[in-house]
Amino acid sequence: MPDRLGFDRESIFAEKPRIALQENIEALCAIFHVPENKDIVLRKFTICGSNAFVCFLEGLLDPIALSEYVLAPCLLKSETPPVPTDKRLSFVREEVLFASQSREVTTFQEISREILSGMCIMFIDECESAIAIDIRKVPHRLVNRTNNESVVLGSQEGFVENLRTNISLVRKNLQSSDLITEMFDIGNRNALKAALMYVNGVTDAQAVNEARERLLSIDRETVSGTGQIQQLIEDHPFSLFPQMLQTERPDRAAQGLSEGQFAILSENSPYALLAPVTIFHFMHASDDAFMRWQYGSFLRLIRFLGICLSLFLPAFYIALTQYHTHLLPMNLLTSIAEARSNVPFPILGEILFMEFSFNLINEAGTRIPSQIGSALGIVGALILGQAAVSASIISPILIIIVAITGLGNFAVPSYSMSVAMEIYRLFLLIAGAFFGLYGIVLVTVLMISSIASMRSFSSPFLSPFAPFRPHNPDLFLRLPIWLQKPFAFYSKKNTGKGTDE
Repeated sequence: MPDRLGFDRESIFAEKPRIALQENIEALCAIFHVPENKDIVLRKFTICGSNAFVCFLEGLLDPIALSEYVLAPCLLKSETPPVPTDKRLSFVREEVLFASQSREVTTFQEISREILSGMCIMFIDECESAIAIDIRKVPHRLVNRTNNESVVLGSQEGFVENLRTNISLVRKNLQSSDLITEMFDIGNRNALKAALMYVNGVTDAQAVNEARERLLSIDRETVSGTGQIQQLIEDHPFSLFPQMLQTERPDRAAQGLSEGQFAILSENSPYALLAPVTIFHFMHASDDAFMRWQYGSFLRLIRFLGICLSLFLPAFYIALTQYHTHLLPMNLLTSIAEARSNVPFPILGEILFMEFSFNLINEAGTRIPSQIGSALGIVGALILGQAAVSASIISPILIIIVAITGLGNFAVPSYSMSVAMEIYRLFLLIAGAFFGLYGIVLVTVLMISSIASMRSFSSPFLSPFAPFRPHNPDLFLRLPIWLQKPFAFYSKKNTGKGTDE
């Protein structure tokens, strides 16, 4: 519908700025709902004998820079003889403005996106383009310690919600002239600025082209951050396993880039997406590379053992106690039977109740304020658990099994992978309850088959084992650093070129 000023807001975005300055003012008022919208500021002035005005969103740019780098030099040139129309914009950019970055914008869609991102837009009379001036000062959180990827050794800096700051943090950790940053506007109505970063000559060109095409093909009104970007460009949206690694650590993003991965960052998101990935990327912690190889290998073995216990321990417990009691020592079987003698529920219901309670305590501890998080852990884990055992609702041995299972799941460095393993653990548990060890083996084979069929941006998810390819000795163990080859992604040749075998 036409606006009261005579502009159709749906069609005006594709149009160029008008020759008459007043028509451009009315067009911007129609786009941004002025005068109802009080955030939009229009400031008129004269430059080189021509009328002009700037338009910006209050609070998203530096007012001191606006005065010193834009308005003051323009007003000093107000008495300058008129400049020909075809050279007016270039003269203002090159001879008048003190701002370090500026560019021409040619449609109202570009203009509105730049204004919403915090840019200052200058219109000059009789010019069919405008000037976007970068004097942004968007409020954002200061660089601080990471919240979810805590490490003992290594950098303590974490990403923030500002895209430019995050790009600078990555470049601080990877100072290479081959590191390339490509910018994208994602979203049709509310554009989200995103960046694709990769190391030229190291990252596989096919993976970069595929990522670029998928980002450009996103057709949605709004995209809020890297979490939604991941869901829109991943290879297998129905798979439980994540196909991109989310990290809030600039040093880990830089390490992934140097190994041949690419990174995707966006505004409003304190995380970077790394791809292509293999399943081993989700099992490695950020500080593995900062430890001596003996320590890193030992802790990595503990981590893999914890992951296996988290996946299979409850399923094996229910399968052995219900169907395969002959595999248990008599003393252990007798102890389990005595512990469960007063429990009125079947083993499956008992385990499911404990799994639900443990996950409920974990989720509640994540959402509540940190000041009472420790109190929740004490109440949930100790008081309620002890009360449940005393009331013969659950058996004591099940408390031990669920505790070990939970601790093993916490050993997974990636939060997304840990949630996927929780869901697979339920599948294994139900299979063990109904079919015993045969059901566990069947679900395990199906899970491995599903992983083997997955790809992350054309890279096999089980590489370098399936298919086998030369790789660094940094999968299950963290072998000495002098055996590691630089610029060698796990699923690529160790040539530093990032090409398929």
